[in-house]
Amino acid sequence: MFKVFLFFLFSFFPSFLFSQIILTIEGTVVVDTTTGISNGINIPREQRTLFTYRNNSVSSANSAGYMLQAGDEIPQITNNNLDGGLITGNSFTWNGTNADSWTHALFTGYNLNVVIKYNYLLNTPNGIQRKSNGMTDESGVIAYNIIKNPRVGIVVKGMNGVKIFNNTFYSDKTSAHTPRGLIDIHSNTDRGLNAVSTGSKIFNNIFYTRNQIPNIKIYEPECLRDFESDYNVFWCESGEPLFEIGGRKLTFAEWQAMGFDKHSVVLDPVFEDFDKFVPLERLDYGINLGSFFQAGLSVSARWGTTDPETTFQSSIWQAGARIHDLSGPELTLYPNPAVDEFNVVIRDSVRYYNTIKLYDLSGKIVLTDLIYMGVNSIKIPRSLPAGIYQVTLESDHLRRYTRKLIVVGRK
Repeated sequence: MFKVFLFFLFSFFPSFLFSQIILTIEGTVVVDTTTGISNGINIPREQRTLFTYRNNSVSSANSAGYMLQAGDEIPQITNNNLDGGLITGNSFTWNGTNADSWTHALFTGYNLNVVIKYNYLLNTPNGIQRKSNGMTDESGVIAYNIIKNPRVGIVVKGMNGVKIFNNTFYSDKTSAHTPRGLIDIHSNTDRGLNAVSTGSKIFNNIFYTRNQIPNIKIYEPECLRDFESDYNVFWCESGEPLFEIGGRKLTFAEWQAMGFDKHSVVLDPVFEDFDKFVPLERLDYGINLGSFFQAGLSVSARWGTTDPETTFQSSIWQAGARIHDLSGPELTLYPNPAVDEFNVVIRDSVRYYNTIKLYDLSGKIVLTDLIYMGVNSIKIPRSLPAGIYQVTLESDHLRRYTRKLIVVGRK
């Protein structure tokens, strides 16, 4: 059964005034105590509806079904009636105990151009699913969400052009717990369909796994048509990050050899904790995705009955859902990885650093140089081998400020 607390805004406007229904659900708390099958919050979609689901809290324990059902599983007359929906600022927590559950947390099947931003998903078996019989998204996006410990984080099933931008994924699952990836992309073969998922775009995300499960799993090679993935941060505590195509496991190097994630990096994002997922420092490894995607979750964003706090990306975009602003001492490194040189940008004129040092993993200083406000170009000695180095800004009166730099081999 459901228990509903706090404010519940459920607004309908006659279709003869606006040509469609306007439905907004905002600021609710829903606790679904069903342990068997539950349809969860099932959004009406018999008519064309401008749908917004904002700043709600949903928890459930169901072994099957849904938490938020804002779409259809099959082609039918109600398809596309929730096109252009907005699902933002919500928290979804699954408290079930059935290890075999594939409960869908945030389901939006057979609707186009749905914007899914700023949500927090905890322990949800099937996190976010975009599904259709071959429809093509144009303005929809899955952006700036935090997905912790799913069995599968995001599923693209029979839908083209799905954008997955600036999300943070974390999993402590093993392959024994789940056969899926953090992102699964595959065809929709339900009821005899053969709808391939093409044109998926995966940029500026953080993928953190404690064990070697696939970060991105593509089931059929046909789904690689117009597929792009780049400017992401990958990290696995127990070995190399893994990927999978057509049942074949791939290392990061093998994945890159196929043309993917050429500008992405493998490094520990160093989160403050594994609940808020705030990186200790800026992760300046992203690419500018345009003004519509410029506002990310701030480092102090919280989920409740109001919009989570956001922070704008600056000239150099960060990876992940949480974005550091420009306050305080700041060191920006680019490009990273670097080959012959890298740039250091200093923006803080109050806390003035005047020296840069480069340390190898043993703690030995391998480079020292003077730095100034603005952009500093630092030459990398040709004698330095490829590897990970620590860059520090130093001053006699300030605590030193550190970042990691990856030096790649020269040809």
